[in-house]
Formats: sequence, C-alpha cells, structure tokens
Amino acid sequence: MDANKILKRLLDGNLEYMDAKRNHLGDISKEIREKTHHHGQNPIACCICCSDSRVIPEKIFMVGIGDLFVIRVAGNVLDNYGIASLEYAICHLNIKLVMVLGHTKCGAIGATIHNEGGKYINYLVEDIKKSIGNEEDMTKASILNVKGVVNKINDLNIKPNNEIKVVGAIYHTLSGKVDIIS
Repeated sequence: MDANKILKRLLDGNLEYMDAKRNHLGDISKEIREKTHHHGQNPIACCICCSDSRVIPEKIFMVGIGDLFVIRVAGNVLDNYGIASLEYAICHLNIKLVMVLGHTKCGAIGATIHNEGGKYINYLVEDIKKSIGNEEDMTKASILNVKGVVNKINDLNIKPNNEIKVVGAIYHTLSGKVDIIS
C-alpha cells in the first residue's frame, strides 16, 4: 500500500474505535475516554517494552484505556527520557508494578549481536551490549537485556519506600506467552 492508503486505513480504524464501547481488551468506550480525559489516568502498572509492532502490551495483557503506562523504545532500553517517564509513573501516578518486557526475535538484540549499527542505532547497540556482552543466542540475549534494564531501574533509587515491584519478562512472539524471568 502507498502512504495515502495506509493513512486512510488508520483513520478508518480510528472512526471504528471512536464508536466502540468495549472490546475483548477492556473498556475503550467514550465514557472511559471522557473519564480519563477529565480526571486523569490511574494505570495499574508501567510496562517498559520494545517498539516492535508485534509487541502490544495492551493487547498482550488484555487491558483497556488507562490501564497501562507504557514506555516504548527499540530494545526496551531506558535513556534519560525513559527514566524520567518511569519516575513520573512511580511518583505521580503511584505505580506499584513495573514490568520490563523484552521479546523473542528482537531486531535491536539482533543488531547488537551482529554489530549492525547506524548513526543513531549505535546508541541502542551500545546500551544493549552492556547487558548482553558476547551472548549470541537471541533469546538468551533478550533475557540478559531485560535483566540489565531491571538492574538499572533498581539502581536508580526512585522507588518511594521500596513499595515498587520491578519484574522482567519475555514475550514469545510465536506463542504469545509471557514468562516472568526475574
């Protein structure tokens, strides 16, 4: 499809969404949009995940509008902006659970393993390399990367009274299953 057809598809989907009341994911109604618009969000968890289009936390966990505070970047790494977003979720939205969600067949992990950088991709590769070292197995490397981000969050010391649970998880793109790894 060309860009105009893609844009039309997205806007048609948005019209369908605007008229929906619920879907199998949870409440996506006009009423919940109005409530969260006027009264703010009250998510139950923060999910730090990859930008990969196959990894959709709201669908993976079957939740609706306002249920997850999602921070997305390729390779589910955390830079200063991601850390600031996480601090906001913890300190202002009172998040009690933070999940770092990696996944199988991650392109950022593959780029790191195969030294496939680029002018800006190198930022991701360098960060991921710190966690995975010389691991060449994609799934093992994804797990090491998640554990590295979990450790980074724990070292940040932004958890008030240590009331925050930080877990790592891997989403299996083939089966759809999420495994907790830490």
